[in-house]
Amino acid sequence: MLRQLKIARFIWMPVLLVASGSALVHGQVAAPAYSGPQFGAFASFGGLKTHVINYTYNALGVEGGIFEQRSPLFGIEARAATYPMYARYSQSPFTAGYRLDLHAHRLNDLQVDAYFGGGVSRAQSALSRYQATPVAWARPCWQASQSITLMMGHLSWKPYDATFTQTFTKERTLEGFSLTTGLAYNFRSNRW
Repeated sequence: MLRQLKIARFIWMPVLLVASGSALVHGQVAAPAYSGPQFGAFASFGGLKTHVINYTYNALGVEGGIFEQRSPLFGIEARAATYPMYARYSQSPFTAGYRLDLHAHRLNDLQVDAYFGGGVSRAQSALSRYQATPVAWARPCWQASQSITLMMGHLSWKPYDATFTQTFTKERTLEGFSLTTGLAYNFRSNRW
């Protein structure tokens, strides 16, 4: 089982890049839809599904972050999330990393975002009989995310943001998948 989860971890990142790759291929033959850098923030609400030993647990929470996009293929992002509602094992990852922001060449108001970053998490793990450990800071973690953003001027809607998170604790590796929806705000009015 653990071996299958390790294999799945290496499959997620290429899948996210392939999902956003079609916009990249079309972008090579079409004129750029926008010009100029972006600086913004986002906030969203949704659920997290965490696999612990042989069971999966669900929780609700919020996610937010800031980003600076210098070009479609290079940007940075810092994000924080917490999923305390209905959580048997609470998780709060804080990560920073690399961001892609690609626009569909025929749909100028649609952009595909991908993110990969690492950081720390304030998380709980489980002992062998599923007793929750105390919440501890500085658990290393990483995240891979893919989302769609519908541009509506400064304020934009993110219909979904799908994120895979792995947190490494002394007892085990916690793997979680979150799906959220929310809003993004671009502080600069010029676009790509």
